[in-house]
Amino acid sequence: VRARDIVRGLLDFARDRPFTVARHELAGVVGRAVALVRHDMGAGVRIDVDVPPGLELPVDAQRLQEVLINLLLNAAQAMDGKGEVRISAQVDEAAGMAELRVSDTGKGIEPQYLGRIFDPFFSLKPVGEGTGLGLSIAFGIVGKHKGTLEVQSQPGQGACFTVRLPLAERPGKNVSGADA
Repeated sequence: VRARDIVRGLLDFARDRPFTVARHELAGVVGRAVALVRHDMGAGVRIDVDVPPGLELPVDAQRLQEVLINLLLNAAQAMDGKGEVRISAQVDEAAGMAELRVSDTGKGIEPQYLGRIFDPFFSLKPVGEGTGLGLSIAFGIVGKHKGTLEVQSQPGQGACFTVRLPLAERPGKNVSGADA
């Protein structure tokens, strides 16, 4: 079963579906991801979303949703079904990036594992409960968007994953007549 799931995950990731970037409102992408996994996260998990409305980014919405779903399900597992997940976003105009943070109140990640967390087939879950591909695939998807995915964590104090994605390029100041 585990081998089948790994192969399926690799095939899904490698599938020749075109990487399609368009402007999408980040709040909508986050909202759809939360709606898709809300039931699987457990009744004891509270989800707090603070994403500014109107923030549009050039992304492949379906693939960014995959990243969020993975981060949300990992957070729920780290909290053993009870705790709080906070999803927040802000714009770093100087860097030309949007920062999307997914933090949890779970058990955190031991320091010796932080450097390996995005490696393919690395998992902190019990044998048979994960492929070790989720964060590796998420890292690849974010990289394909010319962004970064980082983690900060202390044992016993939860984890915070930060996705940094480029803002939409503006050819000139307010060319379209609307603020981007």
